[in-house]
Amino acid sequence: MKSRYLEYGGKLTLVCAVCMVGVAGAYVLARERIERGKAQSVTTAIREVLGLRPGDPDPRPLLEGVADAEQVYLAEVGGERRYAGRGEWQGFSSKVQVAVGARATREGLRIIEVRVISQKETPGLGTRIEDQETNLTFWSKIGSLLGAKIREEKDWWFLKRYRGKGIENLVLTGDPGEADRRILKMTGATITSNATTRAVRAALDRIREVLK
Repeated sequence: MKSRYLEYGGKLTLVCAVCMVGVAGAYVLARERIERGKAQSVTTAIREVLGLRPGDPDPRPLLEGVADAEQVYLAEVGGERRYAGRGEWQGFSSKVQVAVGARATREGLRIIEVRVISQKETPGLGTRIEDQETNLTFWSKIGSLLGAKIREEKDWWFLKRYRGKGIENLVLTGDPGEADRRILKMTGATITSNATTRAVRAALDRIREVLK
């Protein structure tokens, strides 16, 4: 009887060991997929803020021996030199990480585009920094259903507010009349608006340091 218990115990131990190895392997594979996904998201964001199209060569990193998050990239688009960098700032419930594309002008760096790389802000409030808006109205949607050929175009509802802005313009405002020279904050998400703006500024500061 004792030997039988020992036999069962040995088999149970073996099964547990196999299960543990399987779980550990699945975790490693899942983690690798997640990391690859994150890296791809960063690459996509950098290319988008630089205005690169499919088939265009990847931008060139300008710094050596720095962490990926501190890298600054250069790309030439239509004969224009464009730069991209990353920045982050603590938001309401997460760090807001962004990629920023910019061009150098006589007045200083001017933002081309901004993309959010990562954020876990409050759903329905802070997460609106990634919302897109459409040009379709209620009536145009009805017309589309009736057969009218209407082309839908989408744009970034909040992120487009950074286009053309320089470091001196990265100041929040609640007045729509100042939106042309400042950043109009999101109602109900001031902390996230501020974190995004500071992250954008951090990215521009990083680019500016490289261009000195």
